[in-house]
Amino acid sequence: MNGLVTPTLFEQQVALTRIALDFRRGMRDFLASEVMPHLDCSVTGDAVDELMDYLDEERPLHAILLFLVDAARAEIRQAIEDGTSTEQVAIPRERLIGCAAAVETHKTLSPNAEALQAALPPIDRLYDAARNAVEFAEAIRESLWMIQHN
Repeated sequence: MNGLVTPTLFEQQVALTRIALDFRRGMRDFLASEVMPHLDCSVTGDAVDELMDYLDEERPLHAILLFLVDAARAEIRQAIEDGTSTEQVAIPRERLIGCAAAVETHKTLSPNAEALQAALPPIDRLYDAARNAVEFAEAIRESLWMIQHN
């Protein structure tokens, strides 16, 4: 025997839930300070507001949290896209091989878009951790149902 102890399903679920809770902790304040001030009037901020309200109530991890985080991420990505300008610059003829003309595309982010892009990774980590915990719990639930009904 190798002496390694495999954690039970419950222990694994608790570990996944702890990770998600760690990422959730302080997320409301993070959204208020790092995201909301940088959302332009082109983006309403409704999804981020709804997520902040949900986080205020300290509800348990649930698929609703995944939906709200994903909606907030989409809203933030839209604001980043709206704050990005694209410019096409002609490539000098001496650099061209096999064609007469070509252009390079340069993207420039506004300061708000840069701030929002920097704010996305912690939100993505919350989503991933919560998804892992919720999906693992769902897998356990489905497995138990199959065992009981077969």
